[in-house]
Amino acid sequence: MVAKSECDFEELVQSAYRHIVEEVGLDNVRPSFGLRFKDLQKAHDSIHEFMFLVSLLFPSQADRGVGWHKKSAFLTYHWEAFHHAHRSLIEALCAYYNAAFILLRSVLELVIKGAFWECLSHKEFRENSRVLDTDPQGRKIKEWLAEIFEVAPDVEEVLERISASIYDKVSTIVEDPSFRPPVKVIVRQLDQWGIFNPLPDPVTSIYDEIYGTLSADVHVVPDRTDIGKRMVAAPDEILEQKLLQSMLGEYANYLHQVMDLAIVVELNIMRDLVDRYNESRSNLRGRLDALEQLGLEHSLARAKELVK
Repeated sequence: MVAKSECDFEELVQSAYRHIVEEVGLDNVRPSFGLRFKDLQKAHDSIHEFMFLVSLLFPSQADRGVGWHKKSAFLTYHWEAFHHAHRSLIEALCAYYNAAFILLRSVLELVIKGAFWECLSHKEFRENSRVLDTDPQGRKIKEWLAEIFEVAPDVEEVLERISASIYDKVSTIVEDPSFRPPVKVIVRQLDQWGIFNPLPDPVTSIYDEIYGTLSADVHVVPDRTDIGKRMVAAPDEILEQKLLQSMLGEYANYLHQVMDLAIVVELNIMRDLVDRYNESRSNLRGRLDALEQLGLEHSLARAKELVK
């Protein structure tokens, strides 16, 4: 009786597994690669380059206080962005394009906000934040931090060593709209800090063109839903989970752009280590060929500047 029950349970589990595999659309992964293999391969490998580079930029024999904790506000979001990017790609390969684009906007926002909080953790950036000074929410965040430093002066020094500790200080206000600068303001401030160097006109190229397009998927604009996409590309099969070559190509292009931007941000956040340590500079120089082969135009340009 027990053996039969165990057998029935195993069959039930297998049946549930097969059902989920079918619903997830895993059978679409191989055909999707067949449609856009080269584009998808470059985009996928760019995700790994984003993760790999950051480990190379920390010198093995750094001075005391220059460990990963110093960049931990950014690295917290960096880790999340890496996994979201992978999950986004999987959704696209499975033909869930709307979900893929939604996750891709999340990747972009994670990179941008991780860089924002990282910079705000350090005095050199806080004291040179002209864009935040012109924004009501930006001013409130700076005033909040200034009040904390006044009550507990040691906090400022802690932030310099462990930047992620800023999340403890802003946890009670981070969801309050009156303390939440718009993404466009954050992009402008990061631009003022040089975090997008050498991208030309980041407000247009990042906020208007990439973030704006991806936001249409998030806000379920009719043409950006999966059914809306199929109505344009395959009107006779709008209710089927249809592979769309044009949409897969568009997705691969946006993923590649986002990862190029993400690596640019990563390099600029870590630029002090590259400037200071020969090992970091040498490791980055060793990745120039990979950046070129992956077609990461802006990342390659920034990396070349840093290793001169």
